[in-house]
Amino acid sequence: MELTATDYEILKAIYTGRVSSGTPVNHFVDYCDNVIGGDPKPLVAAGYIVTDHNEINGLTEKGTKAYEAHAAQESNS
Repeated sequence: MELTATDYEILKAIYTGRVSSGTPVNHFVDYCDNVIGGDPKPLVAAGYIVTDHNEINGLTEKGTKAYEAHAAQESNS
């Protein structure tokens, strides 16, 4: 899965704590739709976001690495 700028914004929302652990998935989907303009479901399905008991619970190692690599690349630009 190739990540888009919107996907990175979704990952950033979790990484930076704008969306905290325990946020219900349906609230997160609404937040992403209204604030970011994207859908986090493909990121969940691809293993970038941890969900337990229908709640967002952070980024997986894969999600953390993807976001950090992107952030490092952006800071070097």
